[in-house]
Amino acid sequence: MNTELLLSNFRNYINLTAEEEQEILPYISERKFKRGDYINAEGEVNRFTNFIVEGSARVYFIDPQGYEHVVQLGIPNGWVGDFPSFITQTPATMYTEALEKTTTLSFSYDDLQMLYEKVPKMERFFRLLIQRAYASFHKRTLQALSMDAEQRYIAFAEAYPQMNQQVSAKHIASYIGISPEFLSTIKKRILLRQREQRKAPK
Repeated sequence: MNTELLLSNFRNYINLTAEEEQEILPYISERKFKRGDYINAEGEVNRFTNFIVEGSARVYFIDPQGYEHVVQLGIPNGWVGDFPSFITQTPATMYTEALEKTTTLSFSYDDLQMLYEKVPKMERFFRLLIQRAYASFHKRTLQALSMDAEQRYIAFAEAYPQMNQQVSAKHIASYIGISPEFLSTIKKRILLRQREQRKAPK
């Protein structure tokens, strides 16, 4: 189990001693999923918070009309899951699905509570992580209200270039609230504009 990517993620927010890092290791669970596996399912309490080290995943809900809506996309070096269910330990309202062969390093809810006692800095880490997730959600809400579809896609591609390459267009389209067909049209429009700009005299 390679934990270096996870430990590096911690170091972006908190300063851990070598001894504290060693104390964290026994609480980490490596979990492997095949494409299409549920990391957590609607209606079940989400028992784990998951850090992706390989693969990709999406978090989505199904509306009363049966349509899927992607609310989060995850790739390596990111956290994924139904966070409200995990935090409150109540039944999930969303699915978290592996989009390909995916490996996570995860903490169970109960283990995390014990870890907070053993390494208090970890409580600060997850507080900062949740604050950042809330800020990202707020920014996305404002973009949905103030930007057209092309602007939303450009903002997504600039903010998450690796995700734009790794995740299928179908899921990206759902994430930004448009159809895959319209996303294809937007990409063609952007590509044509870039070509025209390169041809324009300097």
